[in-house]
Amino acid sequence: MKTYLIIFFCLPLLASAQDAIQGMVMEANPQNKHIGLSGANVYWQGSPIGTMTKEDGMFSIPYSKDYNKLIISFIGFKTDTLTINEPKMVHHWLQPSNELDEVVVEQKKEAVQKSFFSAQNVVTVNSAELLKAACCNLSESFETNPAIDVNFNDALTGTKQIEMLGLTSPYLLITQENIPMVRGASQAFGLTFTPGTWVESIQITKGAGSVVNGYESISGQINTELQKPLTDSRIFVNGYGNLNGRLELNTHFNTKISDKWSTGLYVHGNRRDAEVDNNDDGFLDNPLSNQINVMNRWQYQNPETGWVSFINFRFLNDEKQIGETAFDPDTDKFTTNAWGSEIDTQRFDGSVKLGYVFPDLPFQSFGFQASYSHHAQDSYYGFNTYDIDHESMYSNLIFNSIIGNTKHKFKTGISFAYDGYDELVNNQTICKVR
Repeated sequence: MKTYLIIFFCLPLLASAQDAIQGMVMEANPQNKHIGLSGANVYWQGSPIGTMTKEDGMFSIPYSKDYNKLIISFIGFKTDTLTINEPKMVHHWLQPSNELDEVVVEQKKEAVQKSFFSAQNVVTVNSAELLKAACCNLSESFETNPAIDVNFNDALTGTKQIEMLGLTSPYLLITQENIPMVRGASQAFGLTFTPGTWVESIQITKGAGSVVNGYESISGQINTELQKPLTDSRIFVNGYGNLNGRLELNTHFNTKISDKWSTGLYVHGNRRDAEVDNNDDGFLDNPLSNQINVMNRWQYQNPETGWVSFINFRFLNDEKQIGETAFDPDTDKFTTNAWGSEIDTQRFDGSVKLGYVFPDLPFQSFGFQASYSHHAQDSYYGFNTYDIDHESMYSNLIFNSIIGNTKHKFKTGISFAYDGYDELVNNQTICKVR
């Protein structure tokens, strides 16, 4: 019986495995992630030796000292040539060859737009229109817009009255984000209580408006949309002054508390203490005034569930003095030395809005909004005293849906409004509830 000893020599095979170029061909991306290209061509220049990358972008090609130019190509990518002088690992990103420069399409948005998709005559005024005035409040925002007539109802007190279709302010519904705002005791000076920098846009409806937001829109409706904490500038500072003694300062501070909550603090102050009488009639051309206006807004938005909400709180203190330039309230009040008047107003507003859009039925939604305001005005005009205390509450619930298809829509809901007035005219007290 013979025994044979067989010895296998593997050294040539090991050497062959080491004399190879291995690596990975990837698609170039900003994050430099390893995104392998499958089917890329890898070959030595001027030789028949080549290979293709696998599904994960890996490849292996024999190395030869006769060649040192490794070419990597793929359809839709730029062909690259690498200089290889020894076996090693290669990781290479190919750049796309069909990249196009970005195309930016821009269009200037008109400051005043009219909707052609609504049966109502609606004109939208955005913030660009408000920039035409160096400083303004809501009453002055319409001076550059012919859609509404603004007239001085009383030149002595400086109160302004809006007219639309020949009817005056009491027949207009003036809302703030679809909540009735300028009404009752604030009818005379309410338009001056909203600073222009707070306004995001204004929607003006000529003719009878929708009863959804109130029953007072006989001749039209003016709705003001305020700046949103989520979209407004994080910090905004605006100042103004003129030769007539008017000084104004506006500041916005907005912050994002979480992914769903944002809040903003809006502070406005204006002052006029220069006595101007350009026509020399002995009376002030503009009332002396001092106002501080503070608003805090909270915004909740959750697109995943369809809920959105706004919560507002606002406090206002407004002081005005009118009359003769010689009038001094400390010494001439209720005297015949000089005629004069003072109007001191304190107002608090609070509101909440809650809306829900059904995620599976985007055409169907419901909304709830409620507001409370307390308006206290103490004033006298010469020897006549007029004080008014107005407490107002408003709420409504609205449901929106369709009948059959989106061409047939309907809204239904319920509203509640309460107004309580306590007036003092000289020595006579008048109480009214509506």
